[in-house]
Amino acid sequence: MMFGFNLSDKNSGSRKEMSTGVQLLASMLVCYPELYSVTYEPREAEIMLDFVIKGKQSKAEMEDFASLLDKSLQTYHDLHGEDPVWLAVDADVHGELMTVHVRRQLSTMLRGELDLLAELFCDRFGDALQMDSHTLDALEPEFSSMQSSLLDQMFDMAQANRIKERMIGMRDKDKVVVYNR
Repeated sequence: MMFGFNLSDKNSGSRKEMSTGVQLLASMLVCYPELYSVTYEPREAEIMLDFVIKGKQSKAEMEDFASLLDKSLQTYHDLHGEDPVWLAVDADVHGELMTVHVRRQLSTMLRGELDLLAELFCDRFGDALQMDSHTLDALEPEFSSMQSSLLDQMFDMAQANRIKERMIGMRDKDKVVVYNR
């Protein structure tokens, strides 16, 4: 795996913030092979997680799945003593592939939500869910442990200091690349 960093900004505060955002998105993709791409939109401090599914799903099936995602996330937050959260789910179809977009506010997102979302997508779509072959289990144990810890730190930093750059992280063959847009 490789990380793409574009940190040429001369302002060190901006550089640190961008580095946090870059590392957050890159770590999410490394730790969750189910994710195809992750986009951060600073205006709404919103993160969009993209999952790609092979094959067609009916609108009714996707509405039921979106409802399951919402109920599951609300229950997860309730169990952790948190307030209800905002969630949006929509999808684009391109031929035989469907990209499901899950949008959330980064400020209220908990790391365990990613585990829950990944598990729900895997349970529902199984082999139809496109996954990177570089799972955390397939990586060096030291590297996967470091990435998991780093993701926890980046979540904390991103929630404490609002990221101002629009960014997108995606898979490119055997790499994870993050661009600021």
